[in-house]
Amino acid sequence: MRGPKQHGRRWDAWQVTMMEVQGEEQLCYHNNRYHVFYREYQPEGVPHTVVHLSIKNNDRSPHRDWRDLQRIKNEIVGEEYQMVEIFPRESDKVDLSNQYHLWGFKTVEPVLARLGFGWHGKRLVWNGISPRPDIPDAEGAVQRPSDEDSTL
Repeated sequence: MRGPKQHGRRWDAWQVTMMEVQGEEQLCYHNNRYHVFYREYQPEGVPHTVVHLSIKNNDRSPHRDWRDLQRIKNEIVGEEYQMVEIFPRESDKVDLSNQYHLWGFKTVEPVLARLGFGWHGKRLVWNGISPRPDIPDAEGAVQRPSDEDSTL
């Protein structure tokens, strides 16, 4: 099944398989653009299960697109879940491949927002085509057309 095109390239439906990764069974979501490994774990003393997405694009390039990561999060975990990407201390850094990681809690409660992460307030989205909304300090900002508005 083919999905909508995304900035000139189609986005196929996810295929899901179970794979063993470092001795642990994990779900692997893959389509024509990305491979995403999904795992859950419960740290001691943490009230919510942690969800970890390990994401790499199929050409293994360093290309990353925020809208793609948001779409992956929405389609695999859910639209109302919050996730973060961590830039670690140098002493904790693992940098072996063009692979990106998102972590969040398996709850739609805004746990990360309560901890001070993210934007708090009105949702602002610009499709990159229509007249730009009047947003303070956003002069010169550039955004590609959204997938829904793309004619590619």
